Amino acid sequence: MGVKKKVLFHEEYKLSLEKPLTGQEINDILKNIKMGTREWAAREINCIKGCKNYCLYCYAKGMAKHFNRCFEDTWKEMEVNWKAVNKGYRKSQKKVSQAHDIMFPTSHDIFLEEPYFSACITVLKKILNEGNTVLITLKPQLEVVKKLSTIFDNFKQKITFRFTIGSINSEVLKLFELNAPSFEERLESLKYATHHGFHTTVSIEPLLDFTPNELIKKISPHLSPLNYEKDHGTIWIGLLKKQYIPKSLRIRKLKEYLEKITPKLKFEHVYQYYKEFYNNPTIKWKESILKMMIKNNIKVKGMLY
Repeated sequence: MGVKKKVLFHEEYKLSLEKPLTGQEINDILKNIKMGTREWAAREINCIKGCKNYCLYCYAKGMAKHFNRCFEDTWKEMEVNWKAVNKGYRKSQKKVSQAHDIMFPTSHDIFLEEPYFSACITVLKKILNEGNTVLITLKPQLEVVKKLSTIFDNFKQKITFRFTIGSINSEVLKLFELNAPSFEERLESLKYATHHGFHTTVSIEPLLDFTPNELIKKISPHLSPLNYEKDHGTIWIGLLKKQYIPKSLRIRKLKEYLEKITPKLKFEHVYQYYKEFYNNPTIKWKESILKMMIKNNIKVKGMLY
């Protein structure tokens, strides 16, 4: 009977490990997985407190609230951190596995309004002039991308744009990212940056659609040439972490959508598209999905068991 169950498991989950891991082995592997910004860069820099995009699931907002640095309704009231703007920056000397020296920004976006735009430009110039490779992460406004592309045209080889696009549906984006750009504007931003010779990648984190399939089809043709090791032309996929969405805001349309998407966050569903894109060289998986696969004894590329 035990053998029959094992056979059925392998028929259903073709990426199962031949020899299941012990609980201790799983724990040891999970301890060493890079998380958050450390999956992408050796260091992160920010120069604005708060963010007017006001994404309901925002980890930075959740941490700021936890440490009494803001309230839910004051997070979108931005303030420049002039200490971060005025300080000097050096070339990163760390020998790390990440493809990028610095990720900027991580807890806010880049906006056209002043003094926020000039503050971000000042910081970017300082870190680029020191020879750092920079991953610029945005929920992109097209006009912001155009200005950045012009200002930093001479730094193309040092810059990678990573645009967050979690859904193909602008109405869904609006539910979770109240003041962020539409899908259409983000796609145009991706096309523009790639066309003007910048390295581009996309973060589908959090994935707000039930599967990433249609979104991947839409964005793939507009990425810069793939270099997996340098993390150019890649697509990262990660799950929605509902715990950062205040329960008081889970009402009406948002509540209805969360009820629909919650079953799609379970292993049985995620595995189906994980399996489909397992051998796709463009796709990289965030820790939320890697942890899920490891806990369920599913193969993870590049990991020694």
